[in-house]
Amino acid sequence: MEALNETTVKDYLAQRGLAERLGGGPEGWTAEPITDGNVNLLFRVKNPGTGRSLIVKQALGYAWRYPDFKMPTERLAIEHEVLRVAGEFALEQVPEVYFFSPEDAVLVMEDLSRHREMRAALREGVRFPRAAEHMGRYMARTHFYTSDLYLPSGDKKERAARLVNPVLRKVQEDLVFTQPFVPHPNNRYSQPLEPLVREIYADDALRAEVLELKERYMTQAQALIHNDLHTGSILANEEETKVVDPEFAFFGPMGHDLGTYLGNLALAYAAYEAHAPGEEEKRAFRDWLLQSMDETWQVFEREFLAAWERDAQQDEWPSDRYRERYMKRLLKDAAGFGAAEMFRRLIGMAHVSDFWSIEDELERARAESIGLEIARRWLMEREGFETIDDLTERVRAARVSPLVG
Repeated sequence: MEALNETTVKDYLAQRGLAERLGGGPEGWTAEPITDGNVNLLFRVKNPGTGRSLIVKQALGYAWRYPDFKMPTERLAIEHEVLRVAGEFALEQVPEVYFFSPEDAVLVMEDLSRHREMRAALREGVRFPRAAEHMGRYMARTHFYTSDLYLPSGDKKERAARLVNPVLRKVQEDLVFTQPFVPHPNNRYSQPLEPLVREIYADDALRAEVLELKERYMTQAQALIHNDLHTGSILANEEETKVVDPEFAFFGPMGHDLGTYLGNLALAYAAYEAHAPGEEEKRAFRDWLLQSMDETWQVFEREFLAAWERDAQQDEWPSDRYRERYMKRLLKDAAGFGAAEMFRRLIGMAHVSDFWSIEDELERARAESIGLEIARRWLMEREGFETIDDLTERVRAARVSPLVG
């Protein structure tokens, strides 16, 4: 199927019986391309008369912003399956799906225009009072109820085999765990970071830690994970939090989702060095970010353990001590995977607007150096971490590197 445009997307909806969702017909609708993402075509189709709207997402055989980057259209079928599973256990945290065509690689779903992209809002110091509660609950429920703790062994293995997602996993293996730690043509970074980047390239102990995480990412089918759970994949307002774009999903290590989300909050903390309008505002907003990280983990742990107590196959996992070890391992994994995500966003490929919206290169590099210090300490010190305070203390202690001026 050819790529949709502002005209053909309206006809497509009408031909697929979705006119009732909007009211009227295509001649009375508007279609607006949404260009925030790198990978898929997105349109908001609206009936101005009724005020109703919906989102149309189309997967092409390549990343639309990077046409040479070939990608399977089947990724949208994976997204649809993940939204279905998440809707079973965390309905309030995902958009409602109205229609899916695997043949056309088109997904039609709820318009979340009443929400803001979390990443963009955090740059402005916007706070979401319920996001920590919602994200902790979302990760706890989607992870526990797709893990071996809950699913029968055969069922779990069948699901994991069905959602392998090899192409997009390889993208993450390269961009997150390999390229940022060696000289590579895909890497981009602010020029004043050059001394820090050279240190990272020369640090084989650091690279060895990342490669341990890479192996775990490639081999540990712990639960169904989103696999790209950054603040750009979360839409929120004061009352609601919605997770979107799970097309990278597969059965992998839970700590990857936890770490990616917490790591992106740490990136927002670092970037606010440049975005804050004043010192008082900077301290207050950063304190809120640290509180959010703490609350996210606390909610995750509480919800996960409650599900374990209530719904686990107790005959399969009959040890309280093992349960304690399991949760501590998740925290350490979150620190490691969060660090890898931060390195990738700062000195690898696919940078984030937290930093590239800072026009002055030296000012941007100073903020980025805070993120690199957090990442390094999370990665290298994680085996000693016992509580979420160990992660947040490293964030609070991070400073601008003297190597960037």
